Amino acid sequence: MNGVSFLSEYQDAVKAALMKIPWARTVCLYPEIPEGFPTPAVFFDVAAWRRADAELGGNVTLELSCNLYVLRHFTVSESDESEEDLSVSADTRVRNAALKISDWVHGRQFGAGTAPAEFISAEPVIWQKGEGGADHAVWSVNFSQRLAVGADPFDEPDAPRLKEFWLGIFPDVGAGHEQDYALIAKEG
Repeated sequence: MNGVSFLSEYQDAVKAALMKIPWARTVCLYPEIPEGFPTPAVFFDVAAWRRADAELGGNVTLELSCNLYVLRHFTVSESDESEEDLSVSADTRVRNAALKISDWVHGRQFGAGTAPAEFISAEPVIWQKGEGGADHAVWSVNFSQRLAVGADPFDEPDAPRLKEFWLGIFPDVGAGHEQDYALIAKEG
């Protein structure tokens, strides 16, 4: 299996999956935060990585440490009234959203060359972007994911495809034992 060539390929795959969540009104990569964004919002961040213990393919496999920041405005506008229970606090709404994201991300794969994501933790955070942070309840959902990077050194794109796969059992293998082999798979 080949891995990604650029981190942006992985980030785009995660963002595309997040954009399919029906209740997420704003989905962006952190720290690219638009002014006056509607909530609930989810911002994705690859915070760090290290070499993974298990290989997936590619040239190297990385263990990514990722964050999904879930934000809710403390105040709900009248246009949001139909979808929000105004008796529930913003803190409760953001915790509910973080719980849903925690369940959503665990086991999810974002494109080729990724292992299933592993949910790690969720916790409240203080928003650092600009002065608008005081207007939001924020939780961070933390997960890790293995990602294959670069071309697999054993993947030969010009190599001929196998047409048949035969199995022989030792010691009846090699020349003179063709009749002892069993056909396991055949193209088509």
